[in-house]
Amino acid sequence: MSRTVSFKVSSGMDSAVRVLTTLRRKQFDVKEFSMKELDANNSEFHVTLDDGKIGLEKAILQMQKLVDVYDVCEIC
Repeated sequence: MSRTVSFKVSSGMDSAVRVLTTLRRKQFDVKEFSMKELDANNSEFHVTLDDGKIGLEKAILQMQKLVDVYDVCEIC
């Protein structure tokens, strides 16, 4: 089953790459990734993960630990 997480970053693509690298290193299966620019410094991202072997809650906890990442939540 796939589930989508929304998060915002304050450093643009650098922070987004850090999030994707962390998820890949922790063996989360990223299915889809999209971005929407909010203003000059802030962007909103949606990441769809396969919730098979590792739970989505663990992915959210990993993202919340990262610098410049905020408002991490699941999209229903």
